[in-house]
Amino acid sequence: MMITKVFFESLPDFHTYFDNLQQLYSEGKTTGNNQDEKFLNYTKLTIARTQRGLKTLVPSEDLIELVKKSPRTNWLVITEGWCGDAGNILPFIVNLANAAGNIDLRIVLRDENPEIMNLFLTNGGRAIPIFVAMDQNMNYHDHWGPRPQPAQNMVIEHKGNPVVPYEEFQIALQKWYLHDKGQTLDKELQQYFQL
Repeated sequence: MMITKVFFESLPDFHTYFDNLQQLYSEGKTTGNNQDEKFLNYTKLTIARTQRGLKTLVPSEDLIELVKKSPRTNWLVITEGWCGDAGNILPFIVNLANAAGNIDLRIVLRDENPEIMNLFLTNGGRAIPIFVAMDQNMNYHDHWGPRPQPAQNMVIEHKGNPVVPYEEFQIALQKWYLHDKGQTLDKELQQYFQL
């Protein structure tokens, strides 16, 4: 594992990242390499989803207790400001870190840090968000992402057989997240922290 304590501590915490993202968006920009209108619209949606999720996505007591008992207290999320999945996942992780306490959560941008992203490819692709939890000495055990398995299955199916336009698929995926309310993510992270 190539993530050092010095590098980790140089990264922004969630609130700094999110404040910076909102400032970028107010200037007509987003994070990452692609600054076209489509990615600005995605950023607007991600900001709104994140704000809503911070108020509504509540981790279970079972998951909170598992995290409290875990030695993995340095958390890293690889993302970009336009990532729709991150708008549904990152607020849950933030709320979990806050509920558990004693968690150092940092955000790393995918496009600015390809050497980090390349450590956590999904089927050879740079899918985000990716959640990595390490102990105080930055020892890595495993990672989770880019999305809960049912949502991942939807993405794989759409890529293999796109029967509807991508915009329609995005709406269906968002509906899945809204209906699920973080429950699948909670269960998958419980498994993750039991490893």
